[in-house]
Amino acid sequence: MRACAILAVLFAASVVIAEEKPVVKELSTKELKIAFPEKGKAGEPTTITSAEELAKSLILKDAADAVQKQIDFKTEKLLAFAWAGSGQDMLAVTAKSKDSKTLLTIAYTPGRTRDLRQHAKLFVVPKDAEIAK
Repeated sequence: MRACAILAVLFAASVVIAEEKPVVKELSTKELKIAFPEKGKAGEPTTITSAEELAKSLILKDAADAVQKQIDFKTEKLLAFAWAGSGQDMLAVTAKSKDSKTLLTIAYTPGRTRDLRQHAKLFVVPKDAEIAK
């Protein structure tokens, strides 16, 4: 009987945890037309906080309509990364809460191959989130 009660509590807790909205959401860039800057850096994002900024963005001007459908600028902002580097380059954005603030960490791992590829990553994050330094 106790085992059933414990399993029921664990199951209910996992359902509640699973329904939480992720803080950082990565958008797919496969179908988007992205203009790559000449000197883009993987660790330095372009921050876009409104639909007007998105329409004027040099990186996403041709994909603004498709991206705008996936973001709510009232509560979220967009971090756009575009750079050229090794085909094995990796980039991730993670979030932590500290003192009721959301701190973002950008983790860039350079690849080991010498092939030059263009990369683009788009992350939707809370509007009040700050990048940790």
